[in-house]
Formats: sequence, structure tokens, C-alpha cells
Amino acid sequence: MNDRRSFLQTSFGTVALAVVGSPNSNAVAEDKSAVTDPKVVSAGDGAKVWAMGVLVTVKVKAADTGGTYSVFEDLIPPGAGPVPHTHTKEDETIFVLEGELRAWLGGKQYDVKTGDFVHMPRGVQHYFKNVSDKPTRLLLSYTPGGFEQWFLDIGTPYVKADEMPPEIKPEEIKRAVAAAERYGVKFEKK
Repeated sequence: MNDRRSFLQTSFGTVALAVVGSPNSNAVAEDKSAVTDPKVVSAGDGAKVWAMGVLVTVKVKAADTGGTYSVFEDLIPPGAGPVPHTHTKEDETIFVLEGELRAWLGGKQYDVKTGDFVHMPRGVQHYFKNVSDKPTRLLLSYTPGGFEQWFLDIGTPYVKADEMPPEIKPEEIKRAVAAAERYGVKFEKK
């Protein structure tokens, strides 16, 4: 019993030291500015905009997390999805709540379905498309937060529950590209 207790104490102590002593741990453990108030966002709530044919609902802004991350939900119509792009400032993650996607990450193709999780590190070109005949719902996050503002900057306000995505106009594309440059996103050819 003493051997097991000694092993566990040593193991937990080593893990704690590794976490506390890691180069990135101080940023999280000592950054008191990242501590914010708790928040519950009910289903359907959040700032909503149509951005490049996708309904974006911002759930948690960077301002809510001290800049640590942001979270939002996308409703992607059949056949829709972003063009190839690379984030230079943040990592992006996707959890598929409902539906299917075909995702291209760093030149490799993946079929992604309900319940799947996708991690897209900064610096890796990626894009995805709803390949089903039904809308796909995603929960996305950016770390650090802030890129959610790009959607709010370029988006068209969402007005009513049954509205269809507005047609993507050349002005919206120009606005999206110009804003993306400010946010460190590079659009690329397939």
C-alpha cells in the first residue's frame, strides 16, 4: 500500500510540476485579466449575422474571456462553405453538431459528420463545404479570441427565423477580403 501511495504522490507531483513549470502555464495561471464573469447563453441566443452565405451566431466574444477564446455557431446551407484560407493569429476548432462536411486541412481531405471534432492550427490552410442536402450546424472556437469580430464586421444582420441566406454580392466579397487582411487571414486558391 505504501508503494502505491508513494507512486501516486510522486506521479501527481511530477504532473503538477510539469504543468506549472511548462512555458505556457504561466500565461494561463498568472493572467488575471483573462478571468471574467460566468455566462450562460441559451439556445438560439447570441449576435446573429449572415456572413458569406452562412448564419453565424456569436455565443462568446473574446471580450467575455479576456481574449482567451471565442465561440460561435454556424448554420451552413447545402453546398456552402468558406474558400481556402489560413489564419495567422489563431487556432480554429469545429465540433459538428448536426450534418456533414467535407474538410480540406493542409492538403488532405476528410469527411466529417455529426459528433466529429476538427482542429485547424494557425498557419495551416483549410476550408470545408457542406456536402449534404441539409443545413449543417457547427460549434466553432478561435484561440485566442477576436476573429468572431470579422463575421460581425462583414455580416448582414439576421432579421427573422425563416429567412434564406442573402445572395453573396461582389461588395460583400471585397469587404470580407479587406477585413480578413486586418485579422491576419490569407485567402488562397484551391
